[in-house]
Amino acid sequence: MLALHLRAADLADTSLTVSPLFETVLSLRTWTAPNRHPLHEPWRRRVRSAWQQCDTEMLTALVSPDGRIPDFLAPRPPTQSPVFDDEIAVVGATPATEMRRDIAAAFSAEIPAALIGPARAVRTRAVHALSYYWATCLEPDWSRIRAVLDGDVDYRAQQLSHFGARKMFEHLDSRVRWDDGVLWVDRLEDRVWVDIDGRGLPLIPSVFVHGAITQTSPTRAPSLVYPARGRGAVWDMGRTAPNRALTNLLGTQRATILTLLDAPTTTGELAAALGVSPSAASQHLRVLREAAVVRRVRQGRSVLYVRTPLGDELVGPSR
Repeated sequence: MLALHLRAADLADTSLTVSPLFETVLSLRTWTAPNRHPLHEPWRRRVRSAWQQCDTEMLTALVSPDGRIPDFLAPRPPTQSPVFDDEIAVVGATPATEMRRDIAAAFSAEIPAALIGPARAVRTRAVHALSYYWATCLEPDWSRIRAVLDGDVDYRAQQLSHFGARKMFEHLDSRVRWDDGVLWVDRLEDRVWVDIDGRGLPLIPSVFVHGAITQTSPTRAPSLVYPARGRGAVWDMGRTAPNRALTNLLGTQRATILTLLDAPTTTGELAAALGVSPSAASQHLRVLREAAVVRRVRQGRSVLYVRTPLGDELVGPSR
C-alpha cells in the first residue's frame, strides 16, 4: 500500500496532465505481455510492421518480466500539456546514478543486456529507441488517444469543480482511496509513505494501464497515473458510416455523430470515436441540438446525448 500525504498546498497544486511520453513508455507493456492487453490488439496489428523497424531489443528490455519500468523513463511532465520532445529531453538529461538506481529497482532478477554498459551509451540508445517508436507507432494515432485523454480530463475537472477533491480521487480507480489528507494507492505489498511536501501531484490519465500506478523514487516527485475513462473505445474503428445523403446534408463529422447516437453517449466517447478533441465534439453537438436532431439527457452525474425523433428520421431505418 502506497500512502501519499498531501497538504493543503499540494491539493491546490494537484493538476490533470496529458503526457505523450507516459503513453509511449506504458504502451511497451502491450508488446512484452500482449495477452494482458487484449484491448490494444487492433492497434498492435496495424502498427506491427512499424514496430519491427524499431529498436525492439532496447524497447522490450525497458520492461521487466513483472511489468515494471524504470522511473527515469517517465519523469514528471514539465507542463500540464507537454510535447514529446520536451519530455524525452528530460530523460536524456537523467544523471547516471539515478538511471542506474532506477534500473536496479525495476529488475529484481537479471538486468537485460541492453541496459548494461556505459551509462551515457545506454541512456542515448533508450532515448533514440523511444523517440523513433513514438514517431512511427504512437504519434500517427495521437489525436485518437489524445481525444480519450482530454475527455477524461474534462470529466475529472467537472468532478473536482462540482464535488471536490475527495470525490474526484475516489472515482479515479478502485485502487485509489482518499482518507484524512492521505491518498492511498493499493499497489505495493509493503506500506510505503511518501510526503508530497509542497510539490503538488500530477494526475495523468492513460489508455495503457489497467489500474492506478505511481513512482516511489526517493529523489523524484511522484505522479499518479490512472486508467482513462473511455479507453475501451480508443481503437474502435468499426463504426457504421453515415449514408451519403446525410453526409451531404450535415457534413461528415456531424453525420457520423448522429449515426453513432443509437444509444445515449457522452461527449468524450463521441470524441474518442471520431478522433477529435472533446471541445470539437461539443461544438458539433451544439449545432445538432440547435437543429433539434439531438437532445441531452442526464444519467446520474453524466450528461449523455441521444437522437430526437427527427434525428432518427434523418438517419433512417436501423441497420
